[in-house]
Amino acid sequence: MNLFGTDGIRGTYGSTLNDGTAFLLGKSLALLSECPIVVIARDTRTSGAALFSALSKGVYAGGGNVINLGVLPTNAVGHFVRKLGGDYGVMITASHNPPDDNGLKVFDRYGVKMCASKQLVVSRMMSSLREETVSSVKVFEPVFYDIDNIYAEDVIRAVGVKLDRLNVALDCCYGSAYKVAPLIFTKAGANVTAYCNQNAGDKINVACGATCPEFLQSRLGKGVQLGFAFDGDGDRLAVFEGKKFVSNNRIFYAVAKYLREEGRLAHNTVCGTVLTNGGVEQALGKLGVKLVRSGVGDINVFNRMVQDGLNFGGEESGHYLLCDLATTSDAIVNALFVCKIYQERGSILAYTAECVDAPSVSANIALTDANARLSTNEGLSACANRISSLYPNCRIVLRKSGTENKIRAYLEGDNVEDAMKLVVATFAQEPRK
Repeated sequence: MNLFGTDGIRGTYGSTLNDGTAFLLGKSLALLSECPIVVIARDTRTSGAALFSALSKGVYAGGGNVINLGVLPTNAVGHFVRKLGGDYGVMITASHNPPDDNGLKVFDRYGVKMCASKQLVVSRMMSSLREETVSSVKVFEPVFYDIDNIYAEDVIRAVGVKLDRLNVALDCCYGSAYKVAPLIFTKAGANVTAYCNQNAGDKINVACGATCPEFLQSRLGKGVQLGFAFDGDGDRLAVFEGKKFVSNNRIFYAVAKYLREEGRLAHNTVCGTVLTNGGVEQALGKLGVKLVRSGVGDINVFNRMVQDGLNFGGEESGHYLLCDLATTSDAIVNALFVCKIYQERGSILAYTAECVDAPSVSANIALTDANARLSTNEGLSACANRISSLYPNCRIVLRKSGTENKIRAYLEGDNVEDAMKLVVATFAQEPRK
């Protein structure tokens, strides 16, 4: 059984995820290699310190060693695994989930999220170990010295940007970017106004951040040129130009267009997912850029990019992988890159005006005992095929969530409203646009 979901091991702390889970993960990673180094960071959630302590105890119990990065975004783990010569990395976070949730994202020695086959190995190891009682004594592992400044300098150098007193506003979501994001933008030369930039894990993702862009939009004043909202672990981005929201599809298009114009887009091809809007694909095609699609999840995007030798990909959720700069989505890196485009090309909205979304609608459908039989691959495929036969010009994506007990439905094209009503009726739920 694979204990990993779409993006790591995740659940409600104290219920579906606990200190014992973290301990077993740490011990399993340590036993898979000889005296390994495990690089660990976390977001600000109140359960993070306890999970760090339990994870570290597990690593030490298995004969490994720990490097503590403290509170930093997810990509920092992958970055410092490579920079410091680590064997594994773990990010303690539930990303954009509520404060009571937490999770464990695992990276390999190359700074890449652990592949499915290795996840199975780790899962089996965790299941085979006798669950031990985790002592209440905390591990006080010191944070690696000056790690925030080191990361800031590495990121600025990688993107190669000088912001020249650009006026930016940041919503740090009370999360992993609360401290380092304002530091990076200030070091890069911007005039920074920061919100939710406190270590307050009980507020993480609550009515703020990339999943609630309205919070930042309501605070954008005259003179702010660009606004950026991050999520809890700093891998998801929402963008504003002035007070106007720039859709995630248009940010994806802007980056692809810029790389194409600069001759830096590998094979003139980008990777999206099955949820990437067809309007983006059409606009990219007019630039001579091909769009290939992967399954949902940045690890699936990354794997397809590696397979095809690509250097840019992303998801409609606001994850963008600039693989010349990072091995996973880093919202700060991506925000700096948007600043670079803005400085060199002008208005992002004007630069992407030709990218127009095709009509689409989405719904999250709760699974119950009554409709669970429909959640199998066969059930979802049969449902999609039946609706496609009735609405042939409607593209239908039905998938089971990797993090919640729900079906994610995405419909695009003609008659999407009517088609979605039929999808929802099948599961006896109401749609959400």
